[in-house]
Amino acid sequence: MTDEDQILLSQLKSGDYSAYELIFKKYYKVLSVKAYFMLEDDMEAEDLVQNLFISIWQKEHFLSINTSIKAYLMRSVHNQCLTKLRDRKTLLRRMDRYSASQTWIAEEPEDGQQEYDAKLDLIFNQLPVQRRKAFKLVYLEDKKYKEAAEEMGVSVNSIKTHLKLAVKALQQKLINFK
Repeated sequence: MTDEDQILLSQLKSGDYSAYELIFKKYYKVLSVKAYFMLEDDMEAEDLVQNLFISIWQKEHFLSINTSIKAYLMRSVHNQCLTKLRDRKTLLRRMDRYSASQTWIAEEPEDGQQEYDAKLDLIFNQLPVQRRKAFKLVYLEDKKYKEAAEEMGVSVNSIKTHLKLAVKALQQKLINFK
């Protein structure tokens, strides 16, 4: 353990909040990177590291640190990432079991469903051409605003306006739709 870490740990054990802040600033980034490489999700990695620091402070885990602070923090992040990955795997297994237990019947839609789909198409086709095209490109074809704007030959702000108006019109028409 470095002398600086030893001093910070002793200050932390004596209740010095500034030592906690210095440890956070010193190790947050490296711990977040380690968590990111294990979880492959930057937001989840940052949340995990922040929650680790909160837990260490609230539960006073720092009182039981006998090794270096860095080693303790790295091992804690590693263990929490393994727990997250295990939880993800468990969730995926449960979802797979659930979906396997469902019986999905690929049949032709009932007449009511066809009628429902036809009404939806009618409502959608009542939109002005530019709004309908913007809606299709962004929401149905999953294109980014910039891509849709280039394809339609308009600005990104125009795309946003078309989408806003299309969604508003669809909402109004679908409220009365049964």
